[in-house]
Amino acid sequence: MEQLPRSKGCFVCGEPSDNPRSLGLDIFWNEEERRTEIPIEPDSTWCGYEGVVHGGIIASVFDDAMAWAVRREHGTWAVTGEMSLRYLRPVQAGRRYVVEGRVERSSGRRVTTAASMRDDRGRRVAEGSALFVLLPGKKIGEEEE
Repeated sequence: MEQLPRSKGCFVCGEPSDNPRSLGLDIFWNEEERRTEIPIEPDSTWCGYEGVVHGGIIASVFDDAMAWAVRREHGTWAVTGEMSLRYLRPVQAGRRYVVEGRVERSSGRRVTTAASMRDDRGRRVAEGSALFVLLPGKKIGEEEE
């Protein structure tokens, strides 16, 4: 798997030395499965209720998992137009999880994505989908004229 670069100011994948509020998560691209993978081990600072991770933190990680999948599949950034999540089980501090994101389909500038989160036993604890809109402009690696 390939580790993807950090986005300096990003809340999810930013470098903590540049952005002390960043979660500092590593995001990987699984070329064979065509998906992002983000391993996480939340601590108590991520919690809303005692020991239970805040849903907004989970949503942020899902957003990055899907956004990076779009970037890898389309070679450009996109913005989130709509996102839906279902929380199936409590996500607990001190346990290990993996969030996966993938592109489901594309039509013009609209990209539909999906994500899921599994615990260390392989049980799905959350799932989601989103609609991203590709930003206009050149793709990564295109030469300027």
